[in-house]
Amino acid sequence: SSANMSTTVETSPIAHEISSNNQVYIEKEVILPTLKYAAGLGAFGLVISTVQNAISEHKHGAAGVFTRTGGTITGYGRLIRHSRNAIALIGGVFSGTEAIIANIRKTDDWINSACAGCAAGFMAGVRAHSYPLAFGACAGVGAMFSIYEWTGRNKGLFHKSPDERKEWTRRLYPNKSTEE
Repeated sequence: SSANMSTTVETSPIAHEISSNNQVYIEKEVILPTLKYAAGLGAFGLVISTVQNAISEHKHGAAGVFTRTGGTITGYGRLIRHSRNAIALIGGVFSGTEAIIANIRKTDDWINSACAGCAAGFMAGVRAHSYPLAFGACAGVGAMFSIYEWTGRNKGLFHKSPDERKEWTRRLYPNKSTEE
């Protein structure tokens, strides 16, 4: 019936839904990007673990990358008091949470990044066995990513035309006159 077509349009395996502001929302995939971020940041963690292993004296040899400082890579193991450097785990949590929140809300905006940053920061604090750190990291990382997203992902206003900047300012401050 035509009533059902007003909210969902089937053009591919992923449903496109029309949001309240008449923009089509394309549902984000969750699993593959989460695995990509976790693998990419896990590789970064491997580099960090290798450097940590190389600059410290020990009797573990090359295996020390995984046995001594391997917690940096995945977030599991003993590293710097309760494995605070869970790089791959934090990246996976952030990416997965951002996609899930966007799919639930049917919008792609700064609130998704705030929720994902909060979840990643909270997870890092829990991994450190400190609830005050978890709540503080939730607030700090959530605020940092929401500001980054809200300001245009560092590619925003500087690369826009004057008309696009005026439109952005008009939407940001709806009651203020932007005419100059």
